[in-house]
Amino acid sequence: MLKEKVALSVLLVSYNHENHIRQALNALFGQVFDGPIELVVADDKSTDSTLSIIREYEGIDSRFTFKYLDYSENLGITKNYKRGFNACSNEYVAVLEGDDYWVSPHKLSRQATFLSEHWESDVCGVNYFVYEEDRAQLTPRVPVSTGHRFITARELIADNIIGNFSTCMYRRSAFARLPDALFDIKSYDWITNIVLARTSVIGFLQEPMSVYRLHTAGVWTQTPHVEKLKAQLDVLPAYDELTDGVFHEDFELLASRLRHVITASQIGHVAETVSQPVIRAVPTLLNFMPPILIVVIKALMPVALKNLIVRVVKRSRSV
Repeated sequence: MLKEKVALSVLLVSYNHENHIRQALNALFGQVFDGPIELVVADDKSTDSTLSIIREYEGIDSRFTFKYLDYSENLGITKNYKRGFNACSNEYVAVLEGDDYWVSPHKLSRQATFLSEHWESDVCGVNYFVYEEDRAQLTPRVPVSTGHRFITARELIADNIIGNFSTCMYRRSAFARLPDALFDIKSYDWITNIVLARTSVIGFLQEPMSVYRLHTAGVWTQTPHVEKLKAQLDVLPAYDELTDGVFHEDFELLASRLRHVITASQIGHVAETVSQPVIRAVPTLLNFMPPILIVVIKALMPVALKNLIVRVVKRSRSV
């Protein structure tokens, strides 16, 4: 348990979630958490009653203060997240998307406790259930267990078990490491967490505490599996560039696997699951360094030398 009260920000991201937002808010307001909670509402110009429902919760719990971001313009999900991260004021930041919900009343307190006890982690995720609306079925993302484990950036590239923002709590200070270019492309939880895991390890609590909803009528849910794989393949070069080529071999290995699955699917073969265990790419020296050592080296290295090394590495890969 937390030894002292900490101030927490919760970033509530919503867009036309009137059918689900009450379930999300009830789960949030039911959290067993002693400290003050800043609720940052990043609504992306909903055209339904989402905002009206959110306002109904004002004043019912003294722990909460509400901060509404401008909702006069539809920004799109990536830029909406950028302004949401920037608007959060407190040391720890949890994210809740308006169509997801939490199933453990201790989610926030357990994640905040974890971050307070593990300086080496800037991100704490939790196991979660995938809820298929058409089948009314809950399936854990990974086998249910207790305790925690640590996840590296390379492991996250091979299998995004963190899965979605609603499972995550961050140190607010870590957002300063997110490059502006990340918000100029389709960049969701996966690449955000990969970038942050370059200089820290991700803590993962193995008990399911969140629910990710698969909408029957959702655009992404209805997208054919092969098209989803192609979309993932298309963003990998940009993700490789965002991480300065440090994980180039890992992204190349993933791209090769995706192309294989896409080809197998198109010729009618049964494609293997992309998330199954794979042989890792050949590691580089950076992969063996503790995250904190990378931080120290980067801090002490002259900028000119750092830029020279980056140019040499890129030139060697282009040969």
